[in-house]
Amino acid sequence: MEKFGDIINVSTPVLLCFYSEGIENSLHMNAVLREVVSIFKSHVKVVKVDIDKNKELSKALKISTIPTIIIFNKQSLIWRGEGFQDTEVLMKELNKFLQ
Repeated sequence: MEKFGDIINVSTPVLLCFYSEGIENSLHMNAVLREVVSIFKSHVKVVKVDIDKNKELSKALKISTIPTIIIFNKQSLIWRGEGFQDTEVLMKELNKFLQ
């Protein structure tokens, strides 16, 4: 995975989905993330982060529930949701920064 600072240092909002293989809610988030990508296209950067492969980052961001969705805009954390989040919730939060 590229450096965290490089991931969030972009001109569009960044949606990070912290997940773990084999966790059912993580699998359900895949469909939601695909939908978000298809709706927002290049206006939002979506990154999946496997907590088992990125333990330092997960610890630094205090990830305790899987999945956890964090949205950054202009390198600042603007929204965090723990557990399964549906497309409508994510669209509502992202649209605040795309208008």
